[in-house]
Amino acid sequence: MRARSYLPVVVVLTAVLAGCMTPVGNRDLLAFLQDGSTTREDVYLHLAEPSSTFEGGSILTYLLDEDQAGYILMRRKEKAWNGKFSLVLAFDEHGVLRRHSLVRIRDVPNSP
Repeated sequence: MRARSYLPVVVVLTAVLAGCMTPVGNRDLLAFLQDGSTTREDVYLHLAEPSSTFEGGSILTYLLDEDQAGYILMRRKEKAWNGKFSLVLAFDEHGVLRRHSLVRIRDVPNSP
């Protein structure tokens, strides 16, 4: 019976600690992007909600960071919402990726 009383505490601590973990980069995060064939839906499935949208959703941007393992997608709700790169995706009127570019925006992640 005593072990059962600790179960809620263990569950809460596990959830809190999991939320504090540092994300690990993924070398293949952007490998699915192919100009002329990747759709906007493919992008949302792989990368989720963009950091910003422009021109009625025909341009999407994602903020990325990088570590030794690869690229890390930065989420809007993260406390330290910064990164080294902006991924810019431009779609045609049919929602197919016309062009994409990874632009370095900072040398050091915490610089202004």
